[in-house]
Amino acid sequence: MRYKQVMLLLLCVCVVLLSGCWDRKELQQLNIVSGMAIDKGSDKIKNRYRITVQIINPSQVAGGQQGGKVQASPVTTFTETGSTLSETLRKISTKTPGKLFFPHLQVLIISEKVAKEGIEDLFDIIERDAQFRVLFPVLIARGYDTAKKTLEVTTPLESISSANIQDALKSSEENWGMYKSTRADQVVQGLKEGSVVITGLEIIGDSKIGNSTINTQQVSPSGKVEIKGIALFKNGKLKKWLDGHSARGITWIMNEMKRTVINLNCGKKQEAIAIEISRSKSSTHVSIKHQKPVIYITVHVEGAVLENNCSMDLGKSQVLGQLNEQLEEEIKQEILLTVKKAQKQKSDIFNFGEMVNIANKHLWKNIETSWEKDIFPETEVHVNVQAIIRRTGMTTKSYTNN
Repeated sequence: MRYKQVMLLLLCVCVVLLSGCWDRKELQQLNIVSGMAIDKGSDKIKNRYRITVQIINPSQVAGGQQGGKVQASPVTTFTETGSTLSETLRKISTKTPGKLFFPHLQVLIISEKVAKEGIEDLFDIIERDAQFRVLFPVLIARGYDTAKKTLEVTTPLESISSANIQDALKSSEENWGMYKSTRADQVVQGLKEGSVVITGLEIIGDSKIGNSTINTQQVSPSGKVEIKGIALFKNGKLKKWLDGHSARGITWIMNEMKRTVINLNCGKKQEAIAIEISRSKSSTHVSIKHQKPVIYITVHVEGAVLENNCSMDLGKSQVLGQLNEQLEEEIKQEILLTVKKAQKQKSDIFNFGEMVNIANKHLWKNIETSWEKDIFPETEVHVNVQAIIRRTGMTTKSYTNN
């Protein structure tokens, strides 16, 4: 009997303690931030940063005109300057009707000017504040346009511009394979290790028209945002942009290649055969020779022929064997090109140093302080690519005679 009384008392206590949420906020009291842009401020000390936040207008996200009224924008941006991100975001809150809410942040864009001066100070609040979930992608606004402008380019295909940028990055990563998505937590980790890569984006066309409803009414918008290039960071500062094959080499090495297309030569005809890479797996290991680390990168890929614009007969096993060898060499050269550029910048963006540490802790203890500056630029790197073309399409012969 006494046991039942104790249990009843405990149940009543639990009900009292769990009956409410002390810090609850109504949806109407929150301003959901979908995107944030960071530009240089007007002063190096008092107003170092100019922060722009993009807030979703819930009543307009569904779109469409109601009652003959002109439709309002689905998003609104607010901008302020300050010495720290915390100060600047609090200033912005004086202009908005509710509290800034960051858990649904879709993208963070940093201007190239800020990136060249250093981004290490920007991520302390993001790592420290529980509101930021650190899983959103970070991008660098390339060129002279500000990060604010890239965040404000409208599009007819997606009403929320920050969502459009996030979707474009995801599509590029999954289908083109040249530009990888770097999350905020990965940037933080890379900054701690000394080197990191972040994908860039650029405004193509007129940025002024891009920030207007006219842009959404055109068949070919005057202003567009394009995912372009990978920014290589050393000690928190942007040192070099990697484009084309050297950018794709990063994806190969880091085992993040999902799908891409590689063009191969056919005799004297340049880039006449298109091969789609549908599967890829990369691995890296370190061997110690004569007290020096040697890096071995192995890549396994499978592909299919998408186009054959020459007279090559793909029905012959000998021809397919030659294409496999060409494909292997092309991927190998992309990887080596990327490694050489990283070594030239003395930036271990591939985290080879950690692999050396795992392979031989005693050696790593002796070379850790001089790894990126002296050892990594001279480290021997070997690449082994094994490629196989599984399918040639509905036909093995081309109708061309070239």
